[in-house]
Amino acid sequence: MQRKDKKNKKRKHLGSTMPVRRGHVAPQNTFLGIIIRKFEGQNKKFIIANARVENCAIIYCNDGFCDMTGFSRPDVMQKPCTCDFLHGQLTSRHAIAQVAQALLGSEERKVEITYHRKDGTSCLSCLDQGSDFLCTTHIIPVKNEEGVVMMFILSFDYVLDELSSDSLERLKHSSPSRSVH
Repeated sequence: MQRKDKKNKKRKHLGSTMPVRRGHVAPQNTFLGIIIRKFEGQNKKFIIANARVENCAIIYCNDGFCDMTGFSRPDVMQKPCTCDFLHGQLTSRHAIAQVAQALLGSEERKVEITYHRKDGTSCLSCLDQGSDFLCTTHIIPVKNEEGVVMMFILSFDYVLDELSSDSLERLKHSSPSRSVH
C-alpha cells in the first residue's frame, strides 16, 4: 500500500511540472512549419538548409524557388545550400565566396549573384529565355535557444535591370509555367 502511494505521489509531482503530450510532436518540425508559412505568405522564393550536417543540406525548397531555377524538389533536396548546381559561366567567384563565407561564419548577409537555370541555354543574347538571372540571395542563420545555428534560410529575389524597360517583361518570360513536383 505504501509503495502504491509513493508511485501516485511521483506521478502527481511529474504531472504538475511537465506538460502532457499526446502523440509525437517534434518542436523543430513545428518551427519549420511556422517559417515556411511565414515566407510563403510573402511570396518568397526560398530554401531551408540544415546547418548541423556537412554541406548544410537543403531540407526544404518552395515552388517559387523551383519556378525561378527550373529545378524540381527532388533535384534540389539534400544538395548543399551553397547552390553550386546553379552556378554558370556568369557566376562570379567573388559572389560564390561571399555566400560560402556567410555560411561558414553563420552570419546574415545579402549577396548579389548570377545563377544559371536548369534549362542549360547559356548564350548572352538569350536572356529573355531566362537561362542566367541576377538575384539577391539573402542568407539568414536561424539559432536555437542556446544560440547555436540550427538551419539557414536562403531567400532569392530577382534583380531587375533598371536601365532596361523590358526587364519586367523578360522576368515574366524567364519563369516557366509551374511543373508538377
